[in-house]
Amino acid sequence: MDHIIRRTERVRELKELLGQKRALYLSAFFYAGKTVLLDQLAEALEGEVLRFDMARDDWETFAARVDARDSCTLLIDSLHLLNDGNAEALAGMIARLKPGQRAVLAGRAQLPSHLRELCATGVITLLGKDFVLMDVEEIKQLFLEYGVTLKAEDATWLKQAAWGWPLVLHMTAQELVRQPDRPLQDIREEAAKGLWDLLIQKVVMSFPDPERTLLFNLSPFEAFTEEMARMLTGIPEAGRLMDGIAQKSYMLLQNRDGRYGFIPFVRNALFNELKRRQPTDYIDNQYRRAALYYELQNDIPNAIRYYRMLGDREKLRQLLILDTHRRPSNGDYVELKPAYDMLSEAEIAASPELMKGICFIESMCDHVEQSEYWYSQLKRFIEKTPASDAMRRTAQEAAAYLDIGLPHRGTGHTLNILLATARLGLYTNSDSWRSGFNVAGNSVSLMNGGKDFSRWNPHGKNLYRLFKAPVELALGRGGSGMADIAIGECLLESSLDGDYGEAWKKVGVGLSRAADDIEMQCAATGIQARIAMAQGDISGASDMLKNRLATLPETASKRLRQNLECARLTYELMRGKTGDALAWLTASAPDETGEFVILDRHRYMLKLRLYIITDKWLKTKVLVSRLADYFDRYQRPYMRAQLCLLEALIDRRTGRETWREKAAAGLALARRYRLARLIADEGIAALDMLSELHLPDDPWTKGVLELTRIHAARCPKYMKSVTDRPLFSDREYQVYSLMIAGMTNGQIGRLLNITERAVKYHVSEIFRKLNVKNRAQVMLKAVELGDI
Repeated sequence: MDHIIRRTERVRELKELLGQKRALYLSAFFYAGKTVLLDQLAEALEGEVLRFDMARDDWETFAARVDARDSCTLLIDSLHLLNDGNAEALAGMIARLKPGQRAVLAGRAQLPSHLRELCATGVITLLGKDFVLMDVEEIKQLFLEYGVTLKAEDATWLKQAAWGWPLVLHMTAQELVRQPDRPLQDIREEAAKGLWDLLIQKVVMSFPDPERTLLFNLSPFEAFTEEMARMLTGIPEAGRLMDGIAQKSYMLLQNRDGRYGFIPFVRNALFNELKRRQPTDYIDNQYRRAALYYELQNDIPNAIRYYRMLGDREKLRQLLILDTHRRPSNGDYVELKPAYDMLSEAEIAASPELMKGICFIESMCDHVEQSEYWYSQLKRFIEKTPASDAMRRTAQEAAAYLDIGLPHRGTGHTLNILLATARLGLYTNSDSWRSGFNVAGNSVSLMNGGKDFSRWNPHGKNLYRLFKAPVELALGRGGSGMADIAIGECLLESSLDGDYGEAWKKVGVGLSRAADDIEMQCAATGIQARIAMAQGDISGASDMLKNRLATLPETASKRLRQNLECARLTYELMRGKTGDALAWLTASAPDETGEFVILDRHRYMLKLRLYIITDKWLKTKVLVSRLADYFDRYQRPYMRAQLCLLEALIDRRTGRETWREKAAAGLALARRYRLARLIADEGIAALDMLSELHLPDDPWTKGVLELTRIHAARCPKYMKSVTDRPLFSDREYQVYSLMIAGMTNGQIGRLLNITERAVKYHVSEIFRKLNVKNRAQVMLKAVELGDI
């Protein structure tokens, strides 16, 4: 590779680890920069360094040199080529390292089996691919070496798109030098494609034929189990072969649930080669096997995915009907819309289940008119179908389900419908009804879940006492524990004295009754985390959500994971930690300018908060408009009150007096529904605004103000603009610190071990972020910021 950059930070971390650990293992895929890192480490180490490469050096000679020394560092490369003959000897060498000896091993595979015991006992510490691959700052520095100044957003995109893989990044930089006017994305994709042949020829073709065949035949799929691999490939020993491949390369990775998957680049290269070698019918047959496998496993969404790729409309129709029974109103239900789009309107209208499904999906996609159209078609179907026909009963059940669950209709008549359903008991014994309602709406709340139930909050205790049993009965499995969790959340929201003991107790009772309903369990955990936050344990609240995420089963809804993570990031913001949330904004936030899916509402609200703290005022306009329209039409006063406060904050920070009107509107909504905690959670931002409004002198207002003051004191940095202080990268902050210490560019470069050209780039970024033109102004700004 040209333009090798100095990986100063990584080398420093390695040296620090070697001071604490006896042996380290660097593991990453081919051409990931492991050898370069070892070279730079060797230069930086004091004392004797012994190098060994499994590909070319003599083991006996190396072993003798190690035995003869009491103090040295061993750098052992290409460990993936370790053979059985040397594996035991290497394990013995590492186990017997003398007090003055340390070792760093590197390879493109998992830790060899002979060394795993040493890892389990703490002798060897694993450093995976994320340690080896380049971070955003290193990517910017690498491109500088090629004479290319990369924008921060482009460097972040490249980190995601190229996984920080040095080889792809070098090739992209080289092409950008040759073709500076071409879009970066096109060049990156072209560079990645150029590496496909290298991977196939240099790595894949070195595998035995059975392993190559297995890899090619699995390449159409992102993930698979051992059982699925046997079915897809027809190879009985597929499990043993996959384990062998995972042991000696990064071609396959295995997660904690035992599922295997490819690194995206590897899969793309293999699949491209498979399409070159085999006809379309061959690959379609693989898809058909996968569809059948998932169908047999009762994984209907994945089966639908592959039947859709095959264009098999009849199977799609059958499985979509089945899905409405097994996953009622699941958050990922909306992902099936492309499959519904493949069916004709007549095919959908002939099935009550399909009308129910498309009606729900259209509502979740914020297409209210289309949703109501399909509801009317379902009611017309009931009218035209004789009472003796079993399809009429199916249609009536589907309509009753929509009467309770359709999100755009709000909660105006929901309680009466639930009570009537419980009294009649006509549907509650059916399989689909017993599957339960997703009353949590893939949320971490019930009051602000599938629908907005805040209008019930002022009457929470009476509703709980009178209607707990019939409501839980009417909701089937999804109702288990729901009433206790819901009253716990009501107590949390309404409390004015900051005592949340009873709320915690009620949620705990509900959680114990929630059985195996993962949605209800996660809603309970979300409310418990919020109680912990309200009591001041914000770090604990974040950890609760993190732990729940770590234990979610593979089958959990995608949006359930997203919303738990969204809540966790919000608590991190309260702690003043913006890094993870800003990275999420760049890489994972939903796009409000495209299809607006209401299940993403919590993520949209987090995105709006991040727009505010990064002063992206123009971007707030579109998002606020979409959210306000949705909250009003879907009768969601809870989030409307939140949005009013955020709109007020936007107006206040941009110098518009309309903030007073919007803040008052948010406060009025919160008062109407007794949502004291909603105001308090906004902390210092809400307190600043409330202190300038003329508020009534009553117990509710006094209580809300006190709760808000407490939270503001605990979270003084929450919702503070990150542009008040320049958001420097780690490298920029290093350069800035040395600048204000009086060092020249040359001195900074030598101290940080980077080129002077790289220093000049960082200095120009510092000037831009501080809005200054020279070093003298930097010094003045540093005084203003308190850095001098």
